[in-house]
Amino acid sequence: MIKRVITAILLILVMAAGIWLQGWPLRAILLVSMLMSLSEMYRAFRKIGYDPVRWAGYVYCVLAVLAQAYYANLNERTLFHSVSPAMFALVVGLLLGMTNIIMKGRVAFDSMMATVFPMLYPGLFFSLIIPLQDLDTRLASTLALILTFFIASVNDTFALFIGLKFGRHRLSPEISPKKSVEGSVAGLISSVIFAMLVPLVAFRLADTVPAIAADLAVSHYPPIWTFGLLGLIAGALSQIGDLVASLVKRHCGIKDFGSIFPGHGGMLDRMDGILFCGVACYVFFKVAGL
Repeated sequence: MIKRVITAILLILVMAAGIWLQGWPLRAILLVSMLMSLSEMYRAFRKIGYDPVRWAGYVYCVLAVLAQAYYANLNERTLFHSVSPAMFALVVGLLLGMTNIIMKGRVAFDSMMATVFPMLYPGLFFSLIIPLQDLDTRLASTLALILTFFIASVNDTFALFIGLKFGRHRLSPEISPKKSVEGSVAGLISSVIFAMLVPLVAFRLADTVPAIAADLAVSHYPPIWTFGLLGLIAGALSQIGDLVASLVKRHCGIKDFGSIFPGHGGMLDRMDGILFCGVACYVFFKVAGL
């Protein structure tokens, strides 16, 4: 437990530093995390005899980060401004992987799926988090990133402790025997509270922090209750993300995707819920026009 807590604190510090710095430091953190997550997924599939085209996935990761960085600096009148960098990178990666398999001349559908699936999850989910630092204002980007990275953590923490103490009904006994309905509900409630508390605190600081006041003057933010709705949806998706990762691990016969983080497993073991949460945050902030 001590190792788990120490590792969690270090991970929080790294995420907080990335959110604070943003720019290329955050892009580098996300790229490394993305590469490691795809590598762990590919390794899991290789354990059951699949032969994914790993290099195509790694090319996709690098291209997703570079394409978004290029896109963020484009003028709106530029021809390529209407092209989604996430979709562009994904299509290139998929074409490279599938073409490589077809050129081998063998009926290797399992290898095809093992190549394609990691590009969609965790790949595409990562590529939707990357542009969150390129929203209209620094405040919007910071809020989006804080909610993306920490709603899932708050959800997991409350679901774990409430589930251990009060859990009586299993949520998904075959996929994840330890998760309970009671823990799930506690996680959702905590996600809603946290998602409303973060922007509320930020907006209250506008009187004392000129930068926040300036950002609030530039962009129109949705009401606080909508952030609560975001917390509910993101919290639910975070729990689904945990179960999806568990499903893959059950299929591949492994306990964790890796062991790089003592007490926590691999990179994908830490990012599973965050990635699904990021999808909700991406949609929310785009719909809000920020």
